[in-house]
Amino acid sequence: MDAKKKYSILFILILGIGAVYYYISLEKRPKDLIAIVGSQKITIQDFESEMKRRGRHQSAKFDKNLLLDEMILRSSMVDQAMKAGIDQQPDFIRMYENLLIGQYKKHFLKPKIDTVDMTADEIQRYYSDNIQTYTQPAKARLAIIYMKIHSKMSDAKKQQIMDRMIEARNKAKQHVPGRGFGPLSVKYSEDQVSRYKGGDIGWLYENQSYRWDDNIVKAGFALSNINDVSDIITTDKGLYIVKLLDRRPSTVTPFKKVKTRIRHKQLIDRKKQIEKNFETNVKEKTSIKIYHDVLDKITVPENTLQKNQLPVPSP
Repeated sequence: MDAKKKYSILFILILGIGAVYYYISLEKRPKDLIAIVGSQKITIQDFESEMKRRGRHQSAKFDKNLLLDEMILRSSMVDQAMKAGIDQQPDFIRMYENLLIGQYKKHFLKPKIDTVDMTADEIQRYYSDNIQTYTQPAKARLAIIYMKIHSKMSDAKKQQIMDRMIEARNKAKQHVPGRGFGPLSVKYSEDQVSRYKGGDIGWLYENQSYRWDDNIVKAGFALSNINDVSDIITTDKGLYIVKLLDRRPSTVTPFKKVKTRIRHKQLIDRKKQIEKNFETNVKEKTSIKIYHDVLDKITVPENTLQKNQLPVPSP
């Protein structure tokens, strides 16, 4: 046998062996596998899903090879990113977990929240049960004249101040020009905030506390008519007289004006409660074990945030 025949036979054998290996590989290769890109695989399902995703953007003449080339490029990017360890970086892991949590909530929490509603009867009942919330208490605009006394003063000095307050009250009961006590407050009052405004201390709501003794406010509300002046009131801080400048009765905001606001707020509260229950249920369904001895070893820095750095919000 000459050399030419030997090489021909060897070539045929190599082709045969190659063909055998090729058909064996075909049998091992999944029938739906289109391409392998590094550690990534592109299957028929992947390809059809991508075609469906692009459906409305496809042209009349769809090029499968062009789409495959784009998918190969994308898979190559993913493969190289994973080889570079991008998928192991803390920021990436947190971003992935946030996306995962978002999808979980979308499928299992959002349907519950979307069904939340409030009937007209429930809104009306909430309004009736919480009528105080929609009730503005009575208010009065008052003016005061104040004279200071204290425990270390002699009785003679206290009496002198009392006589001065009696004098101020007698004058106040007469017609006084200007707002409130007018010029009398400048002459007699020691309350520096109000003395140059006729003693006017503004609008005060009934049954609420202010910087003045409660007896001062009560005395003002007890006055029957506009411009009435109270008796002299003695407190730990000194002597007062009060003048009624104006008043407004208690008012209730009508249901029609607040029903939309009630519904909006109650829906928000109900949705928050559903989300809270959902979170509790998630933890109850999950096996959790905490090692407090390890937690106790962690030292928390005084300032864990760098300057001008904002905290990352929780999902």
